[in-house]
Amino acid sequence: MDAALERLAALAKTLGERPSLEDTMTEIAAAASAILGVERASLRLLDPDREEILAVARAGRPLHERPQPFKPGEGLLGWIVEQRAPIRSGAATEDPRFLPRPGMGEGLGSFLGVPLLIGSRCSGVLSVVCDEPDRFSERDQRLLVLLAAMAAPHVEVGRLQRLTTVDPLTGTLNRRGLDEAFPEVEGTDLVAPLAVVMSDLDRFKDVNDVYGHAVGDAVLREVGDRLAAVLRRGDAVVRVGGEEFLLVLPGASREQAVRVAERARASIERARIVVGESTVSVTMSFGVAERRLDETRDEVIARADAALYRAKDEGRNRVVAD
Repeated sequence: MDAALERLAALAKTLGERPSLEDTMTEIAAAASAILGVERASLRLLDPDREEILAVARAGRPLHERPQPFKPGEGLLGWIVEQRAPIRSGAATEDPRFLPRPGMGEGLGSFLGVPLLIGSRCSGVLSVVCDEPDRFSERDQRLLVLLAAMAAPHVEVGRLQRLTTVDPLTGTLNRRGLDEAFPEVEGTDLVAPLAVVMSDLDRFKDVNDVYGHAVGDAVLREVGDRLAAVLRRGDAVVRVGGEEFLLVLPGASREQAVRVAERARASIERARIVVGESTVSVTMSFGVAERRLDETRDEVIARADAALYRAKDEGRNRVVAD
């Protein structure tokens, strides 16, 4: 069998096992890289109505989920979204549709991008790039179109599932996503350590009262990003209330969780969040608990919550461990 078809068959088998959206997207990007024989391949998940790139998966790299703006019709990506058609360019930076951006364009000789279509709606763009000019052939384009057609339904299913478990403001998990974040406490999971960190912004009501809810929303987005930035792969951030976030740290001891919480606390304290003419600084308090043998999820979270209240009582902007 042709090597490209073998790789497509392997991808179909993997996607049939219903991996997470993150794994689905990274597997698709990796398949594009392997099939086209280039190192740089990416899959962008889009929300054209909100003009946002929701997530970017690149071959060999973790999923990036911070929303980024884009305009349908602008640049190579925007043209693909608006026209719902592929672009194959042997000299991408000389293409009249190319939109230069700071730090972009270096090494971008050849570009091949195709839309992921759900009916008539473009839900994403799968692309490969290479510094060699005129690198991609008509056959390459047909293969990438085939890969995108195979991938689109799986990405859409993952996207819809994520909508029920992801907080739309911060991009963290929501309460419905807690089951996804928290390993079962049955069976062999009991032998593995697990810690949770409950956190709450200090005097957040004052931010909303003084600066307004638009600034408050910007603060919550920044806090969600900074909490996610201190985590390892497999950890999770869950927005459990207005300004309350839970960190779930599988495999972490009490001491390790305290260090994670302290890094998060210091990062948030350093932040200067600029929205229009307003610059806002905030602090956050943290409570840490490590799961005990035979302890339920609600019980360990309750202990972390109690530790958080002690952090508030002791002056805020600190980490307290149970």
